[in-house]
Amino acid sequence: MSRRPSSGLVARTTRFAGAGTVTPLLATAAAWLLFGRRQLADVVMIYLLGIIVVSLRFGYGPSILAAVLSVLLLDFFFVPPYLSFAVSDFQHVVMFGVMFVVAVVISHLTRRVRLQDEQAHRASSQMEAERLRNALLSSVSHDLRTPLSVITGAASALLRSAPPLDPAARSDLAETIHEEAQRLDRLVRNLLDMTRLASGAVHVAKEWQAIEGVVGAALGRLAEPLRGRSVEVRISPALPSVPIDDLLIEQALINLLENAAKYTPQGTPLELSADAADGTVVVALADRGPGIPGELMDRIFEKFYRLPREGAGGGGGLGLAICRGIVEAHGGRIWAENREGGGAVFRFALPLGGTPPELRPEEGP
Repeated sequence: MSRRPSSGLVARTTRFAGAGTVTPLLATAAAWLLFGRRQLADVVMIYLLGIIVVSLRFGYGPSILAAVLSVLLLDFFFVPPYLSFAVSDFQHVVMFGVMFVVAVVISHLTRRVRLQDEQAHRASSQMEAERLRNALLSSVSHDLRTPLSVITGAASALLRSAPPLDPAARSDLAETIHEEAQRLDRLVRNLLDMTRLASGAVHVAKEWQAIEGVVGAALGRLAEPLRGRSVEVRISPALPSVPIDDLLIEQALINLLENAAKYTPQGTPLELSADAADGTVVVALADRGPGIPGELMDRIFEKFYRLPREGAGGGGGLGLAICRGIVEAHGGRIWAENREGGGAVFRFALPLGGTPPELRPEEGP
């Protein structure tokens, strides 16, 4: 049974052949309109320019086809006897040969440039992957070891038979184990999320969602870490639905809230708001902490970067980087600013593309 070429291969071959054919025809029309038959050298330059464009855009094969057709069209339209492939002057034969050789050399050089660019891109991707792998290993060896050591020490103290611990001490140790286990869970979750974002394995399943539902879910999951803080939520009543992956945006909000809880004094208030502006929904989280040094404003969203601040606790330096990856995967952007009167505000904007589905009223019985 004979095999038929795949539709993708046929389409690609057709596209390449079309480029190698259409470009010389366009060059012929442009040369005729701009120079006519009197400026033959300029006409040759137009054809060579077309060959360069084909070579850069479509590769070696289509550029060779374009070179052959360019020579034939030049002979037919611009070299006497006109509208014929016959050649009356040997100099024109030499010109055709030189033009074809130059076209082949240009095609070969542009092919080499394309290959070098691809190799450089692959090398850069491999270096970035290696850097991420090393950073992940470093984070695993350092950041994960700390909560594990605390959990191990607290569990060992609970298991000791002598001297017996009083109930208050046992409760403190159990609470320490619980807190460090939660911290360990956040670290592992962030490491996995960052790995998925870096590898492009995150699939954004957008649906039209009300942002207040996502905000409520994020706050509900962080009831314990935010205990003792007032969180003022202000969502515009006219805020439209937005096409988002609600689980991913919820995770971004959780990371922002956890970051605010970590880097601001205990008991200071937080303000969470959402408004529509310029075709986007802008979500903002404001705090009354120490703010962000201006020279570090662009670095806080980098992977594995942590602000050098005492009392902030440990972490992998991935929370804000994950936020940026999630927001950018939605076609949005995220940024931070310092507030007047002290503190910082983190904002991210999500585009309002498309039209939300109409809600049909429920039919009565």
